[in-house]
Amino acid sequence: MSHVLVNVTFSLPEETVRRLRDAARRTGKARKGSISELVDAAVNEHLRDLESKIEHEEFRAVRGDQTVARAGSLRELTAALERRKIDPRGVLIVSSRPLEPSVRTGPRRHVD
Repeated sequence: MSHVLVNVTFSLPEETVRRLRDAARRTGKARKGSISELVDAAVNEHLRDLESKIEHEEFRAVRGDQTVARAGSLRELTAALERRKIDPRGVLIVSSRPLEPSVRTGPRRHVD
């Protein structure tokens, strides 16, 4: 891992900057570079989280208690099922990663 520091310029909302400064003061690290350390730690944690999700995502086709196919993407799983001549409607498709919740707001309209 490189220990060379690189200056990066980006914009953050005023509230985020205020919270960063408050956090630096609360941790007793109210010195030059403390905000950079907090941002570095947060970014690295987020990147590790993203990388672990990407590396471990797997889709499985399950029939009863048996896994009949597995793949790293839905497209690959579809191809695997086709090669085995298995109808995708006859299996339960399970992802190793929980689905992101979707939020829908506003009125629903029925279009005829």
